[in-house]
Amino acid sequence: MYQGKLIVLEGPDQVGRSLHARLLSARLEAHGVATFTIGLARSTLMGELLKSHTHHIHQLNWRTRALLYATDLHDQILNGIEPLLEAGFVVISDRYDLTPKIRESVRGGDPDWIKSLYSEIPKPDSVIILHCGPRRLLNRIMFGEKLESLNNFESGMDMGISTSITSSFLKYQKLLRDEFTKAGKEIDATLIPTRDSVEIVHNKIWKSLQPIVGDLIQPINDS
Repeated sequence: MYQGKLIVLEGPDQVGRSLHARLLSARLEAHGVATFTIGLARSTLMGELLKSHTHHIHQLNWRTRALLYATDLHDQILNGIEPLLEAGFVVISDRYDLTPKIRESVRGGDPDWIKSLYSEIPKPDSVIILHCGPRRLLNRIMFGEKLESLNNFESGMDMGISTSITSSFLKYQKLLRDEFTKAGKEIDATLIPTRDSVEIVHNKIWKSLQPIVGDLIQPINDS
């Protein structure tokens, strides 16, 4: 039993995970709670390799890619998550094991084998899955003038869904959304839509976490 708490935010790109991880961290620290944020491709051992060779890694077979991301997470657990949880920190994970499991499973990976890579990782105290419709995700990219940021992997082009990258993106993101919803129900995760304002979504996240972090929070006094 750890002194701290492990909070996981999951969901696809452009759904607002990283933003809400930062907001959650800031609000907890304002209430006197020590926090630390982790995420995919952030380990000392593998982080730089995964970030600098993303294009090449996405072209590997699913088994090799699954091993790389599992190694990245295990390194963070051994050298960061577990010591921090033992010290009483609230560790916020901007994606944890669901994303790599789902991304490889929908590409034909063996779900049981992939799941076995994460069988001994610390169990989160809370998993929150942020979601919104594929069209809304695409609009966020387009209105943010980041259409060029669409890559073959995140659009599912490597799966042969469509010859159009935008059409492939919409179909792939719908597939991911369905899988996240299914996985969320299996692990009793909290599913929160992000179609509302940032403030509303953040307050929903904060409210859902009160049973988990309520005892850690110190009141903010005016004096």
